[in-house]
Amino acid sequence: MDRDSRFFYALEKRRGAKKHITCLFSEDGALLMDPVEMHERARAFYAGLFSLDLTDVAACGVLWDELPTVSVGDRDRLQLPLTLAKLSEALHLMPINKSPGMDGLTTEFYHLFWDILSPDLAIIWAES
Repeated sequence: MDRDSRFFYALEKRRGAKKHITCLFSEDGALLMDPVEMHERARAFYAGLFSLDLTDVAACGVLWDELPTVSVGDRDRLQLPLTLAKLSEALHLMPINKSPGMDGLTTEFYHLFWDILSPDLAIIWAES
């Protein structure tokens, strides 16, 4: 192992040690340091957090009531099927030298290969 790799390995090892959980608090506030008790407390916490039971229906109602809604006209327009013409139009409106997705492919790539890719992309995007 060369010197640079050894340095970064040691750095990552120290970083990992800092992330190690050494204790947790129980529901009643007691300090848990036993790994088995900590594991059970973490499991119970997340099981409760992600359970399907609503803990406070009124609080959920307040949150849901504040969400913006889509107008009927916009909803109907959004439910229209995607067409190749609309996708082509959207591609031509995109700025150049930008990547519209996480794959890093630029709009120039899509312009260059649009005739090959567009039929399959239209199917994929319509299904998603």
